[in-house]
Order: sequence, then C-alpha cells, then structure tokens
Amino acid sequence: MHHKQEILEKLTGIQSSRKSYYRELNLVVDEMKKKNRQLEVINCLTKIKIDADWSEVSAYLAEQLSRLIPFDLFALTLVEGTSLSAYVAKRNGADWRVRTLTQSLKRGESVSTSALDRLFQTEHPGCHVTSVALQSRLNKPFGFITLLHQKQPQDDGEHLLLFQQIAEHVGVSVENILLFKDVSEKVQIEARLIQSAKLAAIGEMAAGVAHELNSPLTAILGNVQLLLRETHTEPQRQMLQDVFQCSVRCKKIIQNLLTFSRQEEYQFERLFINDLVEVVLGLIGYQLTVSGICITKRLADEPLAVWGSRHQIEQIIINLLLNARDALHGASSPEIVITTFRQETDDGVYVGMSVRDNGAGIDAEHLPQIFHPFFTTKEQTKGTGLGLSVSLGIAESHGGTLTAESVRGEYSTFTLLLPIYTDEESADESETGASR
Repeated sequence: MHHKQEILEKLTGIQSSRKSYYRELNLVVDEMKKKNRQLEVINCLTKIKIDADWSEVSAYLAEQLSRLIPFDLFALTLVEGTSLSAYVAKRNGADWRVRTLTQSLKRGESVSTSALDRLFQTEHPGCHVTSVALQSRLNKPFGFITLLHQKQPQDDGEHLLLFQQIAEHVGVSVENILLFKDVSEKVQIEARLIQSAKLAAIGEMAAGVAHELNSPLTAILGNVQLLLRETHTEPQRQMLQDVFQCSVRCKKIIQNLLTFSRQEEYQFERLFINDLVEVVLGLIGYQLTVSGICITKRLADEPLAVWGSRHQIEQIIINLLLNARDALHGASSPEIVITTFRQETDDGVYVGMSVRDNGAGIDAEHLPQIFHPFFTTKEQTKGTGLGLSVSLGIAESHGGTLTAESVRGEYSTFTLLLPIYTDEESADESETGASR
C-alpha cells in the first residue's frame, strides 16, 4: 500500500510541487528579510548625530554598511574649499579605527570619482576601489563615499546599485551636518569677535592701570633707597631690602606689560633669541611656576640673533607658553621645556625656538586647523582661537615659520624658525648707513 502511494505521488507530481512551493516561499522570505535589513540600515543612516566629528561619522557609516555590503575599508571624503579630507575606516576588532588623509587642491579644481579612485589606489596598492559622489540638494557634488576591497569583489551589480541608493541617503545626512557646522561656526565666530573686543578693552585698561601704578612705585623705590642709606641695623635693613626687591620686580612687570600693550609701528632690530626668552619668563614665568609647572630651559650656548620686532616675537613666545600652560591643566607632572637652537635647512640657516609640554596633546584631525583664525578646542571663556593664527602671521612676516607636532595624551611641541642674523649682515648694514 505504501509503495502504491509513492508511485501515485511521483505520477501526479504532488511531492515535487510541494518542494517547489516551499523553496519559493523560502526565497521570498529571505528576500523580505534582506529588504527589511536594508530599510533598517537606511533608517539608521538618517540618525547620524549632527554634532559628531567626521571620524565618528565615518566609523558609524562603515558599521552600518558592513551589515549589507562586504568590504575591507570604507572612506568618507569631503571637499571643502582648497582641501580634500578623506576619513578612512578599518575594522579593529569590534570597533572601527579611522585615519585621516588630506590633500591640497588648486583653487577651482574639481574632483571626480575616477580621480579619487586613483588617489586611494596610490594609498592602498592592489585594492579595488568603488566610489560614489554625494550630491547636495542643488545637485552639486560635495563629497564621496568609497568602498575598498583587497580582492576583486564577486558581485552581479546588485551591491553597486544598493551602494548608489545608500549614497543618496548618506548625502542628505552629511549635508545636514555640514549646514549645522557652518551655522555653529558663524555663531562661534560672532561670539569670539565679541570676546576679542573685550580682550582689547581689557588690554587698554591694563595699560592705563600700569601707568597709574608707575607713579606710586617710583615713590616707594625712592623712599626705600633713602631709608636703606640711613639704616644699618638688622633686621630692619633686610626688611627694607625685601621691599626694594619686590618693588623692582613690580616695576619690571609693569614695564613689560606696557611694552607688550603698545600698538605703535613695530621697529625691527637685531635681537638675541635667548634674551627674548628670558624677558618673557620674567613677565609670565611666575604665573607658570605658581601653577605647579616645572620650567626647563635648554638655551643654546652660542648667541643666536634674528632681525625682527622685539614686541612681536615676544608675543609669539607668550602665546606658546600660555597655550602650553592651558594644555597642562590636570597633568600629574606638568612640565614645559623651552629650547633654542640653530637649524640648517635647504632654504638657509634659521634660529629655532621650541616650546614642548607633556599635556593633553591635540587630536590628529584638529592639528591641520589649529592655525586657522578663531579655531580653538578650549572652552569659550578660555580662548579666542586667535593666538596661534596671529603668531603664525608674525612668523611669516619675519620670513620664518611656526609648526606644531603633537600626540594626543602625550605631548605637544611648537617650533618657531626665524632667519638667522649674522655679523656679516650687520656689517653690511653699517656700511650702507655710513655711505648714505
């Protein structure tokens, strides 16, 4: 009876129809699951934090896309002005590690997907690269998303089509972040301009107060000197000597403050870098030491001279020391190392001065921006973002440079290089002046 039933099922095709039905049903269910997963990922792409930095955005996009498309590296590339920044994400265990690639562009230069693919193939030889442009609401490309495969991907075109569809949603989210950052930057610039105006007013008041303090200090110094001439007993003489030394220190600080606050045309002269460092430390060194910071000086033995404005170069040194002080907030063993040296390059011989601290350091993505006007990572009440940009401008106006090197959580080093001023140049100028 069982044998007859089996023959009947084979003849009528009931069993084969049942298998075909379940096979098709499973295919439909799998397709629905895949579509639901795609919709879930697209929904997640609309929930990118609007205040996230680009490294976080790149890691988030890579995590979501990895749920749908296989790849080895993911990159989010943005074109802003004359710079191209690519944030390349690579899986590191359960997380994504992101590194930043930057490239300068010529003014008005456009970037195509093929040019971007060639850039990534140069950075990652042997990788197969697929890039899709991100379009703004005005249909203008402002960035790209890129997948990199170490081996040739086996794909029938479905993944590429899905990647292109996802790029439309990513473009909307990234453009919203750009708009948010643009509005936030304008608000911050306005606030910093107000803050800089306040600082300028404080500077004027400080100059006025310094002038007012000079008169009573002069009287104190004169009277103390007269008393010292007439007093020969201890401990009265020692007490008068302490008053005299403290008054001299106050007068020197006021004099440096007045010099620093002048807004006249700066005069260039021959200056020795070691002397400038000592003058600045006389002005703000006490502030640094009472903050618990150890100051280490490694000054060159030879006299290194530059041709420049005393007040402007002192301003650079002050800005670098104050930045180092702020970076050391909360450090266990805060230290600032000031070094002066001679450096020979292909462009000539320079006088160098570096300020190194073992403080918080600077994030790699922020390092290229620290010399931009009004850019700061400090709290609003602790910085205007003008110090380093002003310092760089001064260095360049003297024919020099100002560079930064930093590792987050370890150290920061700022190095000032100015053309060396030699005895031969001094003699030439003297002869030129005499012939006139």
